Amino acid sequence: MNLHSILLLTFFFKLDADPFDQLKQLEGCWQRTGTSVPEFEEWKIRDSFSMVGRMYKVKEGDTMVSEEILLIKKQQQVFYQAKTFNQPEQERVSFRLTGYQNGSYVFENPKHDYPRRIVYSFKGLDSLHAWIDAGDSKASTRVDFHFKRVK
Repeated sequence: MNLHSILLLTFFFKLDADPFDQLKQLEGCWQRTGTSVPEFEEWKIRDSFSMVGRMYKVKEGDTMVSEEILLIKKQQQVFYQAKTFNQPEQERVSFRLTGYQNGSYVFENPKHDYPRRIVYSFKGLDSLHAWIDAGDSKASTRVDFHFKRVK
């Protein structure tokens, strides 16, 4: 292998080395498609190690937040931490990034009841497919969310 090839490989691995930086493409507002009531997922970069997100619906002019999310990079690991509003007594549930490839990011928490896995998969710059499920062995529990970027 020549020096040029080694430099190219190093460059490509470096680009792929920090999934948190790649996840910053979530920043903005995404509208869920195929729903009768407008649903959104909105993300903001808080600092170089965290992002905040929320899921909400707009019904009759009222905004109803259903979930707050933190995306945090700690000690070279990335965590998706969610708090739902339908269970106010529950603490944030943390899911660790366990894999990423080709614009797809898998967060897992095998000890959580449901979901155990959250996946975000980018389909170009303005399209996002996310889903939740109970893990690999229970694909029948999968719930899909398709989004388009609105800003």
